Amino acid sequence: MSHAPKSIKENYEEVIPSVYAMVPNELYHSIDGISSSDIKELGKSIAHYHYSKEHQKKQTDAMLKGSAFHDMVLLPDVYEATYMMGPTITKTSKKYKQCVLDNPHKTVLPPRMIDDLEYMRDALYKNPSIREILESDTILREVSIWSKDTTTGLLRKCRPDIIVDGVVFDLKTSIVPHYFLKAVYEFKYHVSAPYYVDICRDIGMNTDEFQFIVVGSKPPYLTGIYRLNDDLMEEGRDYIRSALDTYANYMLSSDDWDGLPQGREVVTL
Repeated sequence: MSHAPKSIKENYEEVIPSVYAMVPNELYHSIDGISSSDIKELGKSIAHYHYSKEHQKKQTDAMLKGSAFHDMVLLPDVYEATYMMGPTITKTSKKYKQCVLDNPHKTVLPPRMIDDLEYMRDALYKNPSIREILESDTILREVSIWSKDTTTGLLRKCRPDIIVDGVVFDLKTSIVPHYFLKAVYEFKYHVSAPYYVDICRDIGMNTDEFQFIVVGSKPPYLTGIYRLNDDLMEEGRDYIRSALDTYANYMLSSDDWDGLPQGREVVTL
């Protein structure tokens, strides 16, 4: 039984049970369900979660570049329909600003950014291991999945970049792939990985592993594939369980306090 919202069931293709294709990214993020990003905020406090919902992050050039790269690699038709090259290197020129006004249904990218994106894409395909993944006959790209947590009944959702032969892959960009290893804790990738894998398992998919495909965002555009060890995955699952339980208890409570635990805490070194 699919737990996807009604509007998803009625308007998008269910490619396999409970897995939906071509759901627009904006719709996925706005519709019901707790995402891995939500889990990371809930792990800080309910207040952090509420704030993140009420105050959307301003898109930076790095975020724009990452989104465009995902579309270029995973959904090339969407990329072609969504983006176009600007007329000048700088976004502050009159020509560039006029191009943005003349193309309201396109996202205009600076030429240098598009050059970087194409070099990054080509670097992925030069890596034989990554090319094999991207050219797999059984690949699922940017699908959207909803499932209820059996403990709390909360609706969860995830949007894996790639699923191939029981492995969930997430495409990441980094200054250099080596830095990615330092970013795991900073951005809580050890929370995202088990969240995705477990939701896929809960709907009946035979997913047994999560791996990151990483490409450098600057020359020489190095690439790598990484997986997290079992201890990190279990640490992430503990974080997820605590966050879901905290939110479920908050929803059931008559107390509207959403900050850190009330009262005094003892601090030790």
